[in-house]
Amino acid sequence: MLCCLVSLAASASGATPAAAAPPQSDAQAREHLTRLRNLFAREAFAEGYRECPVPAITLRDTPSFGNYIPEKNEVVIASWASLSDREREDFAQMATQIGGRASAISVFEGGTYRWVFVHELGHWWQSCRQQVRPNSFEAENGANRIALAFWRRQDPQFAKRIVKGFEALAHGFPSPVPSGHTLQDFADSNFEGISHGDTYTWFQASSITGLAAEEPRPSFHKALSQPLYPL
Repeated sequence: MLCCLVSLAASASGATPAAAAPPQSDAQAREHLTRLRNLFAREAFAEGYRECPVPAITLRDTPSFGNYIPEKNEVVIASWASLSDREREDFAQMATQIGGRASAISVFEGGTYRWVFVHELGHWWQSCRQQVRPNSFEAENGANRIALAFWRRQDPQFAKRIVKGFEALAHGFPSPVPSGHTLQDFADSNFEGISHGDTYTWFQASSITGLAAEEPRPSFHKALSQPLYPL
């Protein structure tokens, strides 16, 4: 996910600690992420699905701040300590734009450790269910659908703010989809070309905006049952 998606998720979290608050240590971040991973897995397996090994968590910087690596069954997630000086400066600028008590640290941790991490757990679930389609609309859309259903269950207010923010982003960028084509067709045909920059931001925001309008709303069980969406 891109920086502005992380900042959007951070502002949606409602958690804006004082600017002087120190970052979580890697040990603290790992503990937090481990609890969230275990909650996600426990809730998923409680729905009656076959259990599979939970993913390892590795803290290191990565271009999108979070990635699931299926061949290693590993979620790589950035920590504050792993960021470059330039990345920290970017988060400081976003905190200034958000205002209030937001800080570079709260923007980074709020977005990366909540929305981005659970989105990547959605990709783990796709691998767990042996329904993997790399670099596709169906895989990204499915992971977003799982993450949205999870947060609607665990923290409905956070989910509402996430959707509101992504709707604003979707309307804030011009659509790159040519006339006569669907978002799914365009994404599947051009995924490598849209995987960075504003087009990717618009793509993710449009995916989540569309999922938010789905009626009836899929339960967490329903979202888990369709790891790739649409099939």
